[in-house]
Amino acid sequence: MVLRALRVPLYARSEPPKRTEILVKIVIFNQDWFAAELRSLGHEVITCGFEHHLEFQIPRYMNNIADVLANIGGPRPDALIWHDNSMPVLLMSGFDTCEIPTIFYSVDTHHHHNIHSFIAPLFDYVLVAQKDYLPVFRESDTPSSWFPLWAPRFVEAQSEKRFPATFVGNLNPQLNPRRVAFFEALQNKIPIHIAHGDYWEIFPYADIVVNQTVKGDLNFRIFEAMMCGPLLLTERTPNGLFDLFDEGTHLVTYTPDDVEEAASKVQHLLRNPDRMREIARAGRDMVLNNHTASHRAKTIETLCLSLKKRRPHRDRHYIAMMNNVAANKINRKSNGVACPHAASYALIAAEAGLTAGAPITPTQTSYLIGACSVFDCLTKTAVGETLLSAFHARIPNNPILAFAMIRKHLNRGDKLSAEKIALSINPTDPHRVYVEAEKTVSTIIDSCC
Repeated sequence: MVLRALRVPLYARSEPPKRTEILVKIVIFNQDWFAAELRSLGHEVITCGFEHHLEFQIPRYMNNIADVLANIGGPRPDALIWHDNSMPVLLMSGFDTCEIPTIFYSVDTHHHHNIHSFIAPLFDYVLVAQKDYLPVFRESDTPSSWFPLWAPRFVEAQSEKRFPATFVGNLNPQLNPRRVAFFEALQNKIPIHIAHGDYWEIFPYADIVVNQTVKGDLNFRIFEAMMCGPLLLTERTPNGLFDLFDEGTHLVTYTPDDVEEAASKVQHLLRNPDRMREIARAGRDMVLNNHTASHRAKTIETLCLSLKKRRPHRDRHYIAMMNNVAANKINRKSNGVACPHAASYALIAAEAGLTAGAPITPTQTSYLIGACSVFDCLTKTAVGETLLSAFHARIPNNPILAFAMIRKHLNRGDKLSAEKIALSINPTDPHRVYVEAEKTVSTIIDSCC
């Protein structure tokens, strides 16, 4: 049995820039981060994803990496970079069979480190934005390194100041009630301008930018604020803050959620403008000299020039299958059209694991059952059942697969086949096995839908 994916048209928005001498060809997914900087270093770069600002657009489905690259055309890329784009799962299939060296950049590590570290073995290298989570990725046996955020654009500092202190960011109480409570309390103690929008229109005209994080992350606002020229007053956070900057030299910190300390430090700094501006200048210089997109692009360049395919991970096909099941579940809430595609690629990855003879764990077996059930439900076929039967034939002693087969036979009215499997599990009470099989498999399917 060879499964085939549902095909969808892919389309390009604009031609990638042509170069006469190319050092490395890189395809960057989901963002245009570092594209201009890498091109300035002599590399061909193509940006790809769902959004209109990317050069090569793909439909909002679960696409396959091989199909996307075929539609992009031209010489085979030397490296692929996948930016997480604030998503826990990969909205792309085929990384388990991709022959091109791949890099995964986990930006929202603080939100999704469990899932990101789980899918890490699909890649040849992982860049981690939040330093304290590096051990989680190393446990996955995937080469990884710390790759902190940066100041994404150059902004001129301004001598004119309109705001003693400011914060620019999301203050949605449903998304971040802790942040809302902090700034509501801070506003009662000091004059602070609160806004949501383009930071570069506000930060240069402030004496102090107050930063607050979501989960102690080393966020973009740290670099953005320092680039714009004010003094940065930020939470005393982990994730490498003091590996990059020195307290009292480049920035000033306060204890997370300590409104009194933050207010006191703002007041002290405003009363000492020379010292405040000295720290602000040193912080901006540090960012300009070490933490711009050009600096990060040079790290990417070094990595891409040396990156090789590593030995395939034993579980790569089942990891891809589980990712696709999770992507299907996410899409059911927002993009139902994409579900059959995700379900299709889940089964393709599962069959690749079966063909490779890879052992399958109980958790992977549960996802396999869910993947097969979801596919059959969405497509009104029995392709998933056929794949489950192939797995059961290869691994007849897998109890979860046995439960799935019992349930299938009973649903089809084939009590004799169901009884044969049930008796191999419990020779004295097959009915008890029926009950357990129905309960177990129904729970698995519900969790995958």
